[in-house]
Amino acid sequence: MDDHQRDLGSCHWSAGFSLPQPEACTPNIDWEAAWAPYDEATYRAALDLIEPDDVVLDIGAGDLRFARRAAQRARSVIAIERCAKLLKASYPDNMSVMHEDALHIAFPSHVTVGVLLMRHCQHFAEYAAKLRVVGCKRLITNARWGMDVELAALDATIDFASAAPGWYACQCGAVGFKPCLPDQLTATMIASTANVASCPSCNRSTKDTKDH
Repeated sequence: MDDHQRDLGSCHWSAGFSLPQPEACTPNIDWEAAWAPYDEATYRAALDLIEPDDVVLDIGAGDLRFARRAAQRARSVIAIERCAKLLKASYPDNMSVMHEDALHIAFPSHVTVGVLLMRHCQHFAEYAAKLRVVGCKRLITNARWGMDVELAALDATIDFASAAPGWYACQCGAVGFKPCLPDQLTATMIASTANVASCPSCNRSTKDTKDH
């Protein structure tokens, strides 16, 4: 069974057209506030995507354990965390810390790569849009799939309607599988993911907004 095709916990989903969003299962939990450290493999995968000349923006940095390690690899790191009790008093010279809610502040203009390690993120679209506003083209995240770390290209998308059948990940944060007839399914469709915009989830959100 492919990693993308696993049943994710208590939220069952059918043969692949969309993964469940955590808020659909437990709408009253503030998932983004429930910070918890990740395993070493997750941190290592994210660190390996950081370049020496990067200015890293760590969104929802928690107790700064990842940001500190990123500072050893990157030119500089800016960490944003809204929970003051998680923040430590000292950190490396090439690292700055902002005690803020990332949803409600402007992002620094010189950021080259964002980091969003937040498997139950409820605001992927907003964070990605704020990074695009300041010209950031890369986002290291596990938020879209809720599983492995990916390097999301923030500036390279195709319209969902033009995308070939297969797995897709949208700039709004939704993921899924664009269907095809069974005899048209290929190994390439299963192994690759298209980075898209204007997916069915985007269209539903737009319709819901207009209806209200």
